[in-house]
Amino acid sequence: MARFLTLLAVSIAVALPLSAQDNPKLEVFGGYQYLHAGNFDGAGDSVNTNGWNASATFNFAKHLGIAADFSGNYKTEQSEGSTADVRIYTYAFGPVVSANASEKFRIFAHALFGGVHVPTGCFLFSGSPNECGASSTSGFAMMIGGGVDAKMTKRFDFRMVQIDWARLASEFGAQNSNVRVSTGIVVRF
Repeated sequence: MARFLTLLAVSIAVALPLSAQDNPKLEVFGGYQYLHAGNFDGAGDSVNTNGWNASATFNFAKHLGIAADFSGNYKTEQSEGSTADVRIYTYAFGPVVSANASEKFRIFAHALFGGVHVPTGCFLFSGSPNECGASSTSGFAMMIGGGVDAKMTKRFDFRMVQIDWARLASEFGAQNSNVRVSTGIVVRF
């Protein structure tokens, strides 16, 4: 019986890495991001920003991994002759589930939890940095979503789309009407 269990354990240990060969151990993504951030000023106003999104996913099983995601979004607001620079940064970590939808396409879903750094409402919407100061606030962030990658070569994929619902904190409490959309290149190792 001990030999059988040893043989079974060795067989599983050899078969698992072979079954996951189509799944890379590490995926690094970088690209463009659009963020629609709603109601940061407590009055129902929203802001649309452009920026970047970068992430790294370590796949520890065939369909399961853990991701670290970072992004930055920017916009210049002008009001009454004054200019205010909007800068929104997020960092989040969490599980990723992925599967090959076909030979050329891979789908994934993730739930990411971390933090956000956003400008305060008066700075963002008054348009006058002198009126309120160039202040900002930080808080909890959560992003739930997924996307589709298209295989280009053995090492490179094109992230056709990644869409996330985002919960971002502000000085007026949690803001739930936020959507971010990303696209770019995935490098597989």
